[in-house]
Amino acid sequence: MRPDITEPRGATASLIASLAAIAIVTAAEAPAVPYPDGFRSWMVVKSLVVGTAHQSFANRGGLHHYYANDKAVAGYRTGTFPDGAIVVDEAVFTKEGEGLATGLLLEGERRFLDVMVKDAERFKSTGGWGYEHFDRDDQTGRLTDAERVTCGTCHAKAPADHVFSRIRP
Repeated sequence: MRPDITEPRGATASLIASLAAIAIVTAAEAPAVPYPDGFRSWMVVKSLVVGTAHQSFANRGGLHHYYANDKAVAGYRTGTFPDGAIVVDEAVFTKEGEGLATGLLLEGERRFLDVMVKDAERFKSTGGWGYEHFDRDDQTGRLTDAERVTCGTCHAKAPADHVFSRIRP
């Protein structure tokens, strides 16, 4: 602080308290698992189609692309995913091609994005993984705490560190 400028101690303390309160509120409002910007530049682990004969077709039908950041790729290779690993399931509707594209099954609009983030400390109650679901192109997650627990319970059945998908050789 410059010697010719004085500031009352009370104002400094008040400013510090206000900034701390803003940080706490911002942290509380931040999603547990944020939208994964740039995920399409990550490695594509696999793709699959959930067809009409599958029991989950009504909620999950369509084409799914699974993306993994570098830490998740390492986890796929070793069977143990480190903190910071992120796996994304991008589901898109499918549509029949027309004209010259007749006979092709094409990608339609995004149906949803499901995201898993490994952080053993933050997500102890769900096996070290945080979960979120983003509808269509919405970047605000919609899962409740109870739904996240349901995700964790199901993923606990996975053969390797709560992850069902496998990397393509």
